[in-house]
Amino acid sequence: MRNFALLLFAVLSSLVSWGCLPEAGKNNLVHLAGWGGGKPEEIVPLAADTGFDEIIVWSNDPAYLNMLVEWGNKFNLGIYSSLSLSHVDRFKKRFPGSEPPLQAMNEKETAALQRIKEDKSFGKSSYQYGGEPVGETEVLTSPLLCLHCPETLAYFKAEIGDILTAAPGLTGMAFDYFGYQNYRCCRCEQSAKLLAEWREKHPEITAEKAEEAFSLETLVEFNNQLAAYARSVKPDVKIATHVYPVFLPEPLYGNRLDVDYCGQTAAWFFEPFWSMGKITEYSRIITRDEKKYFPRGEGVAMIGVYVESKAHPVKNAERVRLELQAIAAGGADRVQVCSMNHVLKDEAVRQVFKEFFGGKGNK
Repeated sequence: MRNFALLLFAVLSSLVSWGCLPEAGKNNLVHLAGWGGGKPEEIVPLAADTGFDEIIVWSNDPAYLNMLVEWGNKFNLGIYSSLSLSHVDRFKKRFPGSEPPLQAMNEKETAALQRIKEDKSFGKSSYQYGGEPVGETEVLTSPLLCLHCPETLAYFKAEIGDILTAAPGLTGMAFDYFGYQNYRCCRCEQSAKLLAEWREKHPEITAEKAEEAFSLETLVEFNNQLAAYARSVKPDVKIATHVYPVFLPEPLYGNRLDVDYCGQTAAWFFEPFWSMGKITEYSRIITRDEKKYFPRGEGVAMIGVYVESKAHPVKNAERVRLELQAIAAGGADRVQVCSMNHVLKDEAVRQVFKEFFGGKGNK
């Protein structure tokens, strides 16, 4: 029996060293940001008690943002307003009468979109909702504005200017849903035109590789242009982002973005849940390469947490604990979680986050 116990200990130790299991007890996690929202007087005190440092909301309402900032100041929580390429309705409201410049997909991708929408099964056949696909062709069900159209850039600059002017107490701006609906490129006329011009300057690159390189280059440039514009409006503004939807040719491209806090997925929401080895390895890359391109960059490991759903399996407290341990084992010190509201509504899950992030003396 003693020999068996020693053998088991050796095997488990090896699995930890190989990144297959998280290293229990290791905790270098010091900063927690949450994507969510709600009544400031309800969510801010609870978020602070849980260990959150920042709250990111998908709102451009000055009254709400200023109220959230006021409550955030009471509990030393930073507040961010998030923008998204999925904000088609906001575009229509800002430019009434103008047709939103939407991304386009090919016939196969459009057929996949229809198939996914019609799938009403529990777990939706393991559809990943913009995360790394595990099945046949996947696309994002949400329509996205085309980042290659000048109207989209103009829209976001106007949003940033208005938000930072009307809510000057914000810690910063955040970006989400900045990517491609088919996870690779946009196939609209404007994108095709710009790709053709790009290929003329790079004739040595094959058509497939040219499409990938052009799509990544312009995606990065779009993010960086908006970050620079935000800093021109408010020099001390912080920029946070979550790299989403996945860019399949290079899923962890986030260190190319000139932002302050770049969230990249370390543990996605849906089954099949990621292995502890993958979570640890992604966290290691996110942290190790955070300043490869820009000195200001801080890598952030993003964890997806839903605690209730009628449509797909959810995570319990023990699963969340293992994933946070795996993230810590990868060397990460900063974490984003979506949804913050799901964390706050489940007391057992909330206590897990409090174990990792509470008691930092900054609340």
